Amino acid sequence: FRMRSSRPALSILAALSLLSKVAGGSTPKMPLAFAGGFPGLGVLRGGWSNRPFSLKPRDSRSLCTRTALGARMSGSLPLRGGAPLEGDDNGDSDMESSSVSINRKDMLERVGKAALAMSPTGKTEPRKVTIVGSGNWACAIAGIVAANCARQAHLDSTVRMWVFDEVVDGKKLTDWMNLEHENVKYLPGVKLPENIVAIADVGEACQDADVLIFCLPHQFLDRVCQGVKGRASPDAIAVSLIKAVEFDESGVVLISEMIKKMLGGMDVSVLMGANLAGEVAAGSFCETTVGYRVRRNGLLVRDIFDDPLFRVGMVNDVDGVEVCGALKNVVALGAGFCDGMGLGQNSKAAMVRIGLMEMKKFIQERFPGVKDETFFESCGVADLLVTCYGGRNRRCAEEFVRSGGTKSWEDIEAELLNGQKLQGTLTAKEVYKILEKEKALDEFPLFASIHQVAFAGAAPDLIIAKLSRPRE
Repeated sequence: FRMRSSRPALSILAALSLLSKVAGGSTPKMPLAFAGGFPGLGVLRGGWSNRPFSLKPRDSRSLCTRTALGARMSGSLPLRGGAPLEGDDNGDSDMESSSVSINRKDMLERVGKAALAMSPTGKTEPRKVTIVGSGNWACAIAGIVAANCARQAHLDSTVRMWVFDEVVDGKKLTDWMNLEHENVKYLPGVKLPENIVAIADVGEACQDADVLIFCLPHQFLDRVCQGVKGRASPDAIAVSLIKAVEFDESGVVLISEMIKKMLGGMDVSVLMGANLAGEVAAGSFCETTVGYRVRRNGLLVRDIFDDPLFRVGMVNDVDGVEVCGALKNVVALGAGFCDGMGLGQNSKAAMVRIGLMEMKKFIQERFPGVKDETFFESCGVADLLVTCYGGRNRRCAEEFVRSGGTKSWEDIEAELLNGQKLQGTLTAKEVYKILEKEKALDEFPLFASIHQVAFAGAAPDLIIAKLSRPRE
């Protein structure tokens, strides 16, 4: 264990080493992890291990053990102010100091207030966070958000979630979530933290919120934003987790721009990445990407989402991050068609590569400021890979081919998605309209052939026929 420029830490290590030698041991066991809301304000937590562990100052923001992370979904969250975890007696040291008389808990509270006072916006109260949406992905990410809000002094510990209320097994979904702490319809078997409060009225859920997290099918966005308008705090920001785009006569319309316009100019960041909801909920390690326009807002979004098993990267490229998140769903339809035809991994890999190149060309022609590096972030190639091998668009496209055209997309959606919605089919239609209008279909053979198979009755073999033409 190494902590740079920390004399108290070195003194503790020296004492532990001496105690170990007296006891006849060789290597003192050290706590494995560090958790805290601000740099330098954490407490040592978790089990004990002989494994060496290096903690650099810049990494101290949110390190914690897998055991502690498990608490984010079970509801057994770390207490604020540096208190030990529930059932954890390793939170306080038995060592005493004759030269230090301050109370640790009081000191943490004082420093936390000082940090709030240094807010760039001048806001001195903890930020209130609301999640707008309660589906599979919204509930998976809610566990991380709730855990981070519970342990960081600059975030309000209560996370409100707007829920489209419906009756499931004789009980309202809001009652299931508030009493049983589980979304039994969209994420069954996963316990949500108890600091999540489900609210059926979207205006009430967003009242005085400082951060709005939009995570719902984009088809419902207009109606929802009408209920949100005027309810959030005046300096509120938003972050969109919606992997879709809209289209009008002029071309691509970003969801982030729609939210900004409907909510009076609110700054909107986006979060996209290789994040299958079930794996995130289970605690599987993954990465994601936050695209921001205002850096301080991007940093606040990172505080809300980042933890050791959900690592957040940041890029000043909202357009690139957002459109990648939408177009990869179209490529995933092609991957599903490939699986439905029984083709092998070589064919699928070729389709993924061609899909990435068509995504890049389509995006950068319409958004010239998008950076090449964005396509190598989690929102780009990683999200494309995971969607083409494990996402809902791939799964439904495979069933579409296997059914021989006897099932409509609506039938497949109802059969396989338990109330969730496909995004790839809608995006594929709109992309095709743009390419047709611009007479550019030949420049995008994968996008064009996916649309023809999905909506024009073409045989799936058409995709391979188009892609197998000699390259110029």
